[in-house]
Amino acid sequence: MENDSIRASGGNTLVDVWIEGKLRGICVSRAAIETFLGLPGARAEAMSEDDRCEFVRTHLALVLTAAKAQLRESDPAAETIAIEAGQLGGEGGGQFGDRREGERRKTDRRKAKSPEVPRTGDRRRAERRKGPTKPRDS
Repeated sequence: MENDSIRASGGNTLVDVWIEGKLRGICVSRAAIETFLGLPGARAEAMSEDDRCEFVRTHLALVLTAAKAQLRESDPAAETIAIEAGQLGGEGGGQFGDRREGERRKTDRRKAKSPEVPRTGDRRRAERRKGPTKPRDS
């Protein structure tokens, strides 16, 4: 994506993208980005315009999904699409880390019921080859 197609303007980040047969302007609000990242107030204020542009660039698929959903819900012929808080995803939706809180299995793994195998000696009951091998052609 070209550098000039994503730009910040005040509290919004603007991007021009071809969606469903038309070039449309998408406006992602600062609140939408902060809500997605789950940033507290102090850290949210520290997010610069370049940081917001970088967020939109790296999460462009998410922004496009939200924009297409907005088109379906409202006017399909709209030239501009505004994405507000909560439309990119829930609070903390962008937090990456250990997704698994606890152990995945709820109970102990079950052991297969197998017949008792003697622990000493060879486990095979018969010879491996029962007949003579074929002679090799030299």
